[in-house]
Amino acid sequence: MKNKITNKFNLWQKFVTPLMFVISLIYFGVFRYFVIPSGDDYFWWGPQGSYLLHHMFYGSQAIYGGSSNGRYLGNTLEILTMHYQVIAILTYAVFWTLLLWGLWRLSGKTMLSLVMSFLFVFTLQDAFLNNILVWNAGFVNYVPPVALALVYIWLVDKGKTKKFNQFMTLGTLILAYIGGLFTESMTVAQIALGIFVIIHFRKQVKLYHVTYLLGSVIAAVTMFTHRGYRGKSIYRNTTFDPFKIWTNYAKITHFWLITFNVVMLVAILIAIAILVIRADFSIVKKSILTVIALGFLGYYIAINMYLQRFELNYMYGYNTINDNISNMEGIVSLLLVTFIGYSIFLFFKTDAKMWLYFLMTGVIMGQLLFVSAPINCRGNFLTYVFTYLIMMRFVLAAMDSFRWKNWLTGILMAVLLIVGGRYMNIMSTNYQANLARVNNPDYYNGKVELTKHVPYRKFVWVNDLLNQQVPKYWKHYFNK
Repeated sequence: MKNKITNKFNLWQKFVTPLMFVISLIYFGVFRYFVIPSGDDYFWWGPQGSYLLHHMFYGSQAIYGGSSNGRYLGNTLEILTMHYQVIAILTYAVFWTLLLWGLWRLSGKTMLSLVMSFLFVFTLQDAFLNNILVWNAGFVNYVPPVALALVYIWLVDKGKTKKFNQFMTLGTLILAYIGGLFTESMTVAQIALGIFVIIHFRKQVKLYHVTYLLGSVIAAVTMFTHRGYRGKSIYRNTTFDPFKIWTNYAKITHFWLITFNVVMLVAILIAIAILVIRADFSIVKKSILTVIALGFLGYYIAINMYLQRFELNYMYGYNTINDNISNMEGIVSLLLVTFIGYSIFLFFKTDAKMWLYFLMTGVIMGQLLFVSAPINCRGNFLTYVFTYLIMMRFVLAAMDSFRWKNWLTGILMAVLLIVGGRYMNIMSTNYQANLARVNNPDYYNGKVELTKHVPYRKFVWVNDLLNQQVPKYWKHYFNK
């Protein structure tokens, strides 16, 4: 009887899984149709973008600032997606779906892991939602490269049991080269990923491991030999001053790295507590580790409630925050990272992928520590992808023998449907409201300015600052 139920469930899973990915493609395609351009999107759509496209993305600092860079594919994709909606819809749908597919394949092909992977988008903190999910310029530079990195990790994992043909060596070379031409932090992280894989396999290194590292290095050389990185920049700056590094971390970046990721923190800490309670540890060790996990859980719920009294700016950082609070928060975040690392050691000591995710998070965040300008949340989206993989592994392990696991999967599926529908409704409502306010000849001819915001400001970049809309674009939109 049990075998019949299991077989029926497996058949149902084989049907549901491809269906969900088809639905994902459709969902994100429609979602992208409703995305409202903002800020830099219009820069790349207009004459500045055309100039940079025809001058290898190099222009004077006074005019082009940080847009004069080596993000060859990211910049090109931004221009194409702003000019051709079909390309925009396809790109958005394919790369978001590929990212979710990567999360699922790397976490085990179960229904629970599938649903958790699809929930990824809807667990994004407001900063990532505003800067990545609903902003074209953020999406094109950050989602494709990390999705491609997950594909490579999956290939490496699959290659342990499957022999690839000779074309894989060229495939990983191209994969790495493409992935390295979007954003600087991921370009460097790819090199680290290639090195970590080779170190792990050592005497069993395969040629496609080497060609991935080679492609990553070539991509880095291509990017960083760009003239835009040479000379003094009015947009980019780094610091090696320990005091400034700590100040930026404590007052700004650690919130994006740790504190604001409430859903992930709750899930990972509860999972660790469950694993500790079930583990064959002494009573003393169990008690100490459980108290630590629940202590962190209580702290992060409480601090997020407390921080609501401080207003976030349109870039989702604090203009002013008490030094005592920020320093305490920064220290606690480091203690949490240490605790998660120790928990990986306890429960996944020989799990190479878990250590890889942990190291990749560190590599990406380590680069961001030295950036003093511009400081924004987008680089931390890359760390969130890898920490989400860590969270999924902890949760799946904690739920492994959970009696009501199928019920939990069903509940999470219901949450996915409700939240997914809610997001789509918000995007549609904003889209209609935006068309109503910009479809005004006085506005798009430059005679009056916008005075109304869309209903859900968080779902337009920089909270729908009115000066980030460009009349010329909408004049072209309505008169083409």
